Amino acid sequence: MKRTFLTIDDVLHHNWQFPETTSHQTDRLLRSTRLEDAIYTDLRQDDASMDAVEAAATTQLPSFPALSQDVFQSFYALAPKRNDEAVLSCAARKFHAHLLDHVMQQDDFPTLKSICEGRELPAYDAAAEFLSRTADQLDSLLADLGGDKGALHTLEKLEQAQQEAAETFSALMEQYRASAAGRELLEPKLLAAANQLASKHRQQEAVSKNVDVVLAQRKQQTRSAVSVALESATEKAQETQNILAAWSQTPGNASRCPENLELLQAVRQSPQLLEISRHLGRFREIFAQGKKNSYAYGRGEIYSLELGNDISRAITSELAMLASPATLPLFLRKYQTRQLKQYRRRTPVHKGMGDIICCLDESGSTRGPLAALAKAIAMALLEVAAESHRKFALIHFASREQLQLDLFLPGHYSLEDRLRAAETFLDGGTDFEAPMTAAMALLQEQSFQSADIVFITDGECSVSDSFLEELHEEQSAHHFTVTGILLDRGQIGMDFSLKAFCQKIYRTSELLEDDIVRDLMRNYIG
Repeated sequence: MKRTFLTIDDVLHHNWQFPETTSHQTDRLLRSTRLEDAIYTDLRQDDASMDAVEAAATTQLPSFPALSQDVFQSFYALAPKRNDEAVLSCAARKFHAHLLDHVMQQDDFPTLKSICEGRELPAYDAAAEFLSRTADQLDSLLADLGGDKGALHTLEKLEQAQQEAAETFSALMEQYRASAAGRELLEPKLLAAANQLASKHRQQEAVSKNVDVVLAQRKQQTRSAVSVALESATEKAQETQNILAAWSQTPGNASRCPENLELLQAVRQSPQLLEISRHLGRFREIFAQGKKNSYAYGRGEIYSLELGNDISRAITSELAMLASPATLPLFLRKYQTRQLKQYRRRTPVHKGMGDIICCLDESGSTRGPLAALAKAIAMALLEVAAESHRKFALIHFASREQLQLDLFLPGHYSLEDRLRAAETFLDGGTDFEAPMTAAMALLQEQSFQSADIVFITDGECSVSDSFLEELHEEQSAHHFTVTGILLDRGQIGMDFSLKAFCQKIYRTSELLEDDIVRDLMRNYIG
């Protein structure tokens, strides 16, 4: 061993500077409040897939469970903050920090953050997806720390040995300074301890510098691996958010509750529902914004308290939680779960403009993205009808003999009914007369009041003169309106055989989907 100190005077006159360390080191790179810890614990509970991922990864990286929570915290927290360097373990300083630095530098991170911030389930699902991908490449990522996947373990052992050598040296130095007599017996021990400490420090510093050099050299490989994992995590977060926004009874509630977990499981088992969710979440948000601007949702008269998440009506004591970083997470939690105390308003109840009948083309040509878009528009119209206590009928049609009617009467249907209707796909030819005949029968037999008929199709279909004459008579007798929605993008100029009876025709070749839905909502909200 190379001797740095030859005499006791060398030891005594050396400017000893020990790195700041603590006996209570943590593998957690990021700070979290007790509320955030409780949220993560609740989300992590009974997750068998993450149990398997962590069990496998921990054999290579014992700090992986702490890394799991750090990843979640970086996605979920409004402003993630790091723990002090002195309390961080070697794994947290070298691996967790390195990995999360790459995460936060990715181009996709702001998008992911906008989906996950303050939303429990999207943040957790994104973290689980990212960690699953990362665990598959753990050998490579750990090797990036020093050209050897065992470099981190070596550095941890050296830091521990250095700490023990420093404690031994400090104890001997205190003993040496405290005793006037018998110093001659302590000098050899103190000299040996000083050289041992210097040796351990050199070894630790050399390995640490080597790790930093290799990290810099292999930066691009790490960036690529993190980029792939983060892209997958972003897709997972978006999927979770889409499902909740599209189908949840309380779209703003992204917490881990039985209803949300059952909903996510049900929708993920259906490719059709997943595709519909991509559109329907946006359409429901358009409807929600439209309601805020509608005459039927005025200020009203304050007369009692209720629970909700309308910040404009929240009582002062709830808003006071925004003033302190310690209570901000509690405010967000109450906001997400609609548990804020707010003033109730006595608002007049307005009956809607009329019931809605939606004729939905499910011919084979609509299979795939067109069918998903059409179903999303239909489900958005169901939302309009439900909000204003109107009846809603969904007539699925394809060829003449392929017809299915789903009735949604106010207060008499469930989420399962909505999902079942959305999954239905007849897959046949195209016939316009059968669905319109069924719609007219509803006007006569089911007491659909001043109904609006919305006809959604992707193609043309000839209708007989006798049918057109009958349709004209029924429209005169019942005063119903017909709105056509033609899914004709890429087919500019396509004709519509019912156009003579339509008060309005929307074409996806002329308008964006969101603009069509926004205009529909404006008409049906008032």
